[in-house]
Amino acid sequence: MAERVAAFLKNVWAKEPVLVASFAIAGLAVILPTLSPYTKYSLMINRATPYNYPVAVVFQIYVCLGSQPL
Repeated sequence: MAERVAAFLKNVWAKEPVLVASFAIAGLAVILPTLSPYTKYSLMINRATPYNYPVAVVFQIYVCLGSQPL
C-alpha cells in the first residue's frame, strides 16, 4: 500500500509539481494550527475570560431611560 502511494506521489510530482506543492501547503495550513502552542494558550484565555461583565445598576437605568430626563 505504501509503495503504491509513494509511486503515485512520485508520478504526480513529476507531472504537476505546483499542484502537489499547493496541496502540501494547504494540508500543513490545516494541521499545524492545531499543534501550535498559541492555539493552546488562546483557548485557555478564552475559557477564563467571561462573556458578560457586571454593569452598575445606575448605568443600566440610564441606558434604559435613554435621553429622558431623570
